[in-house]
Amino acid sequence: MDPAILHILGLVGLFVQAFCAWIFVAVLAALREPQRGRGEARSGAYGSFQQAFLALALALSVMSFRFWPGRGLSDQNPYWQQGQLAPTACYVLYMALKGWFGLCLVRGSYELRGGGSPAWLRTWHWPVIALMAATPLAVPYIDPLLIIQAPVMVACALLALRGHWPLRSRDSGARIVAAGLASLALIWTFHAGVELSSQAWPLRKPLISLNSFIDLGVQLALGIGLVVSLLQQAHRRALEAEQEEARLRRELEKDDKLRALGTVVSGVAHELNNPLTVILGYAELLQESCVDGTAAILTEQAERCRGIVRNLSALAGQSVHPLEEIDLEQLARRVVRGLSPELTSEGRGVWVDDMHGLHLYADRIGVEQVLANLLSNALDASPKGGVVTVRARAVDDGVELVVLDEGPGVPAGDRGRLFEPFFTTKAPGKGTGLGLSIAHAIVRAHGGSMRVEGGPAGRGSAFVTRLPLHGSQDPSGRPPAAPLPAAATQDGLVLVVDDDPAVRAILLAQAKLRGWRAIEASRAEEALAAPLAEIDAVLCDVRMPGIGGAGFYDRLVADSPQIAARVLFMTGDLASPQALAFAERCPRPLLQKPFDFDNVFERLAQIAAVQAR
Repeated sequence: MDPAILHILGLVGLFVQAFCAWIFVAVLAALREPQRGRGEARSGAYGSFQQAFLALALALSVMSFRFWPGRGLSDQNPYWQQGQLAPTACYVLYMALKGWFGLCLVRGSYELRGGGSPAWLRTWHWPVIALMAATPLAVPYIDPLLIIQAPVMVACALLALRGHWPLRSRDSGARIVAAGLASLALIWTFHAGVELSSQAWPLRKPLISLNSFIDLGVQLALGIGLVVSLLQQAHRRALEAEQEEARLRRELEKDDKLRALGTVVSGVAHELNNPLTVILGYAELLQESCVDGTAAILTEQAERCRGIVRNLSALAGQSVHPLEEIDLEQLARRVVRGLSPELTSEGRGVWVDDMHGLHLYADRIGVEQVLANLLSNALDASPKGGVVTVRARAVDDGVELVVLDEGPGVPAGDRGRLFEPFFTTKAPGKGTGLGLSIAHAIVRAHGGSMRVEGGPAGRGSAFVTRLPLHGSQDPSGRPPAAPLPAAATQDGLVLVVDDDPAVRAILLAQAKLRGWRAIEASRAEEALAAPLAEIDAVLCDVRMPGIGGAGFYDRLVADSPQIAARVLFMTGDLASPQALAFAERCPRPLLQKPFDFDNVFERLAQIAAVQAR
């Protein structure tokens, strides 16, 4: 074949290869841009591959520049003949850039595999490039330089494929890159063989002239593989973003439900807790004279109503959690003894593992309610003769309580929604969808967490409740107040401030029963006009018309701080944002209605005793 035609083919192949390399540099830069600033591990890999293509594009551009004037269709230029300064300088740049290209391929493959650049590569990066750049100074001819370059390119390709990465990858783009790297090693082995072949071989010169087209195929495989991999990664990120958006939308809907429920609870709690306070107060007064147990039944049912309100408040995430030390084993056995006989019918039972020595500082009633709910669900899901196991173990700064049943298990698709309000897997009429939501809210208020897992060997379900050793104390987040000193007597003067006349009446009656003298006020403004200097303690409601309990306290702090220290607050509504905000900023004790009257007047007596000193 005519040498001029072979030269033109080689030059065209070189130009096309350089042009494609620059295109891939631009494409990779455009695709990498959305990843900048995200800290994604794989974005560094694509940066290394982009550098590799940049090095390749520059190297091919240098060679195109070198061979255009020196071996063009015009007469030979003496300044560009082999061995002269100009072509030697081009060869120095070319070899250095090809060394950079190969090392960037190796670095990118390690980074794309999920690891960082190996230490040996960081150590030998610049020495290899410098050695490659120095080679043309000793051998200023292109043919032997290609032979010298071949083992470097083969070694870089094989190092990039070390550990069979990414031939095992499910990423089709990564597999194309791997095929390109393998082809790179084969092609440069072939190039070296052709260069070392006999001058008399008729195919030698055509193959040398066409090597740029052969390299172009490998280059296209590498570039296309990287582009496909980047697009697949972008597609995965888009899917993950959609899933995250859907999850956040569900969380937002859940929060909206809870906020709406909190608004309802705020009104319900206030409207129910006041009459429950009155009922419990008069039931206590009746117990002295009632011999048929009617007063006890009245008290029991009122307590039941109080529990319902408490559950709703807990579900809204807005309830008081008085803390006390809990022996977990005693608590578990007490809950088991109190289970309904229907739950343990047909041979179903509960086994409590040894929990000796496990203690918590938490809301006893709340933890009992959580365990009772979990046991109830577990027994309900277990078959005839099934055994529910309760076990616990100490973990870092807390305790894990596990309830394991032998039922059919919870489908994986339902586990994410299991603790949502009003979601239930039970048949219609058998569940409200509030039990687990309330339990989860109580645990969350303690700073803990709940999750559901599959049981051993895929049988049943395991509900895992993790509670810290010291749970959250109250809505204000303050630690429990130090116990007040015991009161010597209960014969002081107490001011009762509440807008509900029935509540004031029962509090006055209970005060009289305990030897207190009492005066009353229906509003905070009326209480401010009372003879406060003569009062030993103040029992004040938070939610009232006018300035309310918050305004009353603020006025006392500003005008009579010594009286402000004598106030014990009470409320039937700790679900409203206003009540929670006041609880957070007010250092005075706050009791939730309906309350234990003995506790109320003991606290008042302690306050009076402190102020009398």
